[in-house]
Amino acid sequence: MALFGKEIYLVSEKRRDNKNRVLNNGESQRKDGKYEFKYVDVNGVRRSAYSWKLTDADRVMSLREMEKQIRRDLEDGISTQSANSKTLNNVYDTYMEGKTELKQSTRGNYKYMYKKYVHDTLGKRRISTIKYSDIKRFYNSLILEKNFKPNSMEIIHTILHPVFTTAVRDGYIRTNPTDGVMGEIKKSHNWEKSKRHALTEEQQGIFI
Repeated sequence: MALFGKEIYLVSEKRRDNKNRVLNNGESQRKDGKYEFKYVDVNGVRRSAYSWKLTDADRVMSLREMEKQIRRDLEDGISTQSANSKTLNNVYDTYMEGKTELKQSTRGNYKYMYKKYVHDTLGKRRISTIKYSDIKRFYNSLILEKNFKPNSMEIIHTILHPVFTTAVRDGYIRTNPTDGVMGEIKKSHNWEKSKRHALTEEQQGIFI
């Protein structure tokens, strides 16, 4: 309350943390010192994010860094909670369940290749943490360490690309990290097929 002349003005008290810093809407500090940010996700479910750090000036990941990511995810329709809990294996299972049109032999080949080369490596990672560079590194490891040839590499890519597309469409990630990787792999390992050129009329006559 502030008194100026005969009028009384009510001044709302802003919430502050234990360092006397003003807290934004949705932010609070618990008794143990940890910060909390409350929000509603894209599905209308109430969520909370926690951090020991409020701003970038603090030494651990700040609550406001989390808030920026959450707000960006909400604007883009990304399900932050699901993205942080789903692994590549989880999304692969969802994708394969929906591929009812696959021939039994193709399905069996896909399952064999995925289980042998992806499931226990890249497959265990959270889908939201896998980047383009991770995919390229993984493909190169299959070539250099497992002696993969172009046909085998194409099978792995044919499996992974639509799995990540499923993750994009389901709102777990923004972009598909496998986009453009095979082009880079083919260039770096000289797998690009040489272009065919039609014979000229003169060359055809000589050939005949």
